[in-house]
Amino acid sequence: MYYDTMKLCNFSNTNYHVGWYKNKWQGLVEFLDENQMDGIELLLHGNENIKDIPKDIVKGLHLSYFPTWLEFYTGQSCVEDFPTKEAVVRAFGGEDKVAIHNRFSRDFEIAKKLKTEYMVYHVGHVTIKEAYSFKFSYTNKDVLSETLNIVNDVFVGEGPTLLFENLWWPGLTLLDKEELEWFMEKVSYKNKGIMLDLSHLLITNPSIQTMDQAVDYIIECLNNLGDAIRWIKGIHINGTMVHDYMNEDHQIHYQSYLAASEEERFIEIYKHISSMDQHLPFKHERLKEILNLVQPKFEMIEVVGRDRQTWEGYVKEQLKYL
Repeated sequence: MYYDTMKLCNFSNTNYHVGWYKNKWQGLVEFLDENQMDGIELLLHGNENIKDIPKDIVKGLHLSYFPTWLEFYTGQSCVEDFPTKEAVVRAFGGEDKVAIHNRFSRDFEIAKKLKTEYMVYHVGHVTIKEAYSFKFSYTNKDVLSETLNIVNDVFVGEGPTLLFENLWWPGLTLLDKEELEWFMEKVSYKNKGIMLDLSHLLITNPSIQTMDQAVDYIIECLNNLGDAIRWIKGIHINGTMVHDYMNEDHQIHYQSYLAASEEERFIEIYKHISSMDQHLPFKHERLKEILNLVQPKFEMIEVVGRDRQTWEGYVKEQLKYL
């Protein structure tokens, strides 16, 4: 089935990633051209250094992401996750919730400056303790409601399409059509939609053990959305297989986190999250069934590699299934 789409991949503006290529950004441009890709979704890694980026390759902007923010935003105690004032400022850029609005306002301006086609906003919240226990103190509606307060204040007027990404934490899971419709109708910004992340959807079902089961589950979830599937404008294409890890005793991992130093704690939580959200290629011929069902405007390969060779290999491997 033919439909008009952009083929993209993820990349950041860190010296680490840009440094993979001897001729910096031009090396990435050559890789994109060689593989007949249309551009990248840019991840701003805590900085605004965009001056050297070839403007025409950035089709999407991955907005700032705060995994744990709701207690801070609503004025509740967040000392368990952010024990000092310095930790709060380091995480959010300020001491009150205006800092979050300011960060997204900055990102919005950068997206317009780069003339991106779209922006991606993660809709979810989880405390570190809950990330291990999966016993949540907030509902999806709690998270969606507070997200609307930010979005409707920051994203005003004309600009790139604002795409909301699903997560497996409380927030936008894409498992409930009515919640999705309610949220999208409450978003004031007119140019809006959903960025479906395949792995994030798969993590909501830890019983999956095969890629056939993975495809079946994704298609089932999409069919359950009915006509609300129209909101999906893009897909983050990646794969994960979490059955074994999700059925481990995560309290052991949480105790390791608590016992670690402040620096080591970041490594511990990153290891935990990346064991679920693996960012590997989605290797199954039936991927085309999902793409044909959605017919997204943006097909974005979101894979993570420890070095250039691994990352490029993952991107090329994923392209075979598109």
